[in-house]
Amino acid sequence: MKFSLRTKTIAGVAFIAALLLLVLLVTVFQLLNDLVDNNVKKSADTTVSLFVSTTKNAFLSYDLASLDADVSEILTNPNIAYVKVKDKDGNVFVEKGNQEALSRDFIADNSVSEADDGIYDTRAPIMVGNTLYGYVEIGLNIASVTESVSRVKSWTVTLALLEFILVGLCSYLLGSFLMLQLRQLHEGARHLGDAVKSNNYKEVFVPVRGRDELSELAEAFNQLVERLKEENEQRQRAQDELKELNTLLEEKVQDRTSLLNQKNFQLQEANKDLKETQVQLLQAEKMASVGQLAAGVAHEINNPVGFVGSNIATLSEYVATYQMIFSQINAALEAKDEKTRNTALSELEKMLANQDMAFINEDISELLADSQEGLHRVAEIVKGLKLFSRVDSDQMQQHNINDCVRTTLAMVNNQLKYICTVETHLGRVPDVTMNVGKISQVITNLLINAGQAIEATGKNGRIVITTCTVNNFVELRVEDSGCGIPASHLDKLFNPFFTTKPEGQGTGLGLSISFGIAQEHGGSLSATSIEGESSTFTLMLPIDSDASNNNSEGEHE
Repeated sequence: MKFSLRTKTIAGVAFIAALLLLVLLVTVFQLLNDLVDNNVKKSADTTVSLFVSTTKNAFLSYDLASLDADVSEILTNPNIAYVKVKDKDGNVFVEKGNQEALSRDFIADNSVSEADDGIYDTRAPIMVGNTLYGYVEIGLNIASVTESVSRVKSWTVTLALLEFILVGLCSYLLGSFLMLQLRQLHEGARHLGDAVKSNNYKEVFVPVRGRDELSELAEAFNQLVERLKEENEQRQRAQDELKELNTLLEEKVQDRTSLLNQKNFQLQEANKDLKETQVQLLQAEKMASVGQLAAGVAHEINNPVGFVGSNIATLSEYVATYQMIFSQINAALEAKDEKTRNTALSELEKMLANQDMAFINEDISELLADSQEGLHRVAEIVKGLKLFSRVDSDQMQQHNINDCVRTTLAMVNNQLKYICTVETHLGRVPDVTMNVGKISQVITNLLINAGQAIEATGKNGRIVITTCTVNNFVELRVEDSGCGIPASHLDKLFNPFFTTKPEGQGTGLGLSISFGIAQEHGGSLSATSIEGESSTFTLMLPIDSDASNNNSEGEHE
């Protein structure tokens, strides 16, 4: 059910008034009852105390005539309904007054409301010292008092009802007055929407009466309408100007579109040139790294190839010896007579006696094992070169960084083994998605730079390579005991063409390209250093969720 604001105002004021009147009535009634109870009780206590004082001597001396006269005298007071004098055992000496009250059992009243028969019952003991001798019981007529109290209550309730009616009437008039201006505001607000469409604001303004809050609200509403009117006029002017601007803008857009197409074409060409330049820079750095590795790789390949060749020459001699022996054995087997066979066997024995066959048999196994090891080393170096040659490829695959470290060490070992010792602490890390050739190039650059930093100190140093898992990344640290990097150079270390090496010994692209490769893989490359003591480069590569369970067995060397 929906109630109007006037109804709510009248109901609210009436409810508050009724609540306040109810509180007032309860308070007045309570105060009136307390006042009457106090006065009646004080009067009863005073009357019975005075009567005890008057009749004590006659009661104690058993002077019943005097006691009867005293009772008759006090009953001349119309406010006294009855008087009863009795000893402590309940024996009545004298009783006079209202017979109905005297016939019922005595129950002392504590308040006027308890005296429902119109008689307030009270009594007082007759005592001498601390000894109780009897009681005086008196009943006071309080009918007039209760009648007066009821009359006062009736008048109070009547006045409260009249006040409640007056408050309701005032609230009705107030609600009607408030609703008059609110209704005008409502009508103005209802017409406001139509006025915005028709651009006619004359019927929207509301009259202002008085100087109260409602009149201020009406003035604010009129000001709002006036502002809307002005803004509407401004908006209309802006729309006209906008139409003109749109016409000019369409012409400018066509010109700008043509110019933008030319710029886009130029930008595409620039991007194409930039990609080609990046590929050339990557290839240049690759060739620089290949140049640095060439001598060492050649040496690494020549050593095993050399002793494999020597082993093959020795094996050739052993094969020639076995061929001679097999030829002599074949002659003995093909001999047709005993003499020829014996001669062939004799020659075979001389031949075996001239050769140390036990040494040859043992040496053959060693030569073959050495040759296999040498060929395996060559195969590992070739494998590293093949991985390194994939730098130009964009192929990404799941690979373990520990394998990249081992392969790269096989390639750069000849450059490092004469200037430092290499320690590897390869942890149990999962495979990550990487371009194997590019990551191998990063590791190669870090190891070559570490070797050059150690070589600059003129002392035999140490390189420590560590891999581990940190949060959701595989971490590779390359720490060297070289000359370190000045603090002023650390923030420029990965800038293109920045190098601290003498002219002709570095392109300044190695760390920059390595930094770009790390970012290309979603990782990072950072450096810390203590000048004159050590440097540490850290490569971080993100772990794929589907590869996090594919862990590689770590090793420590």
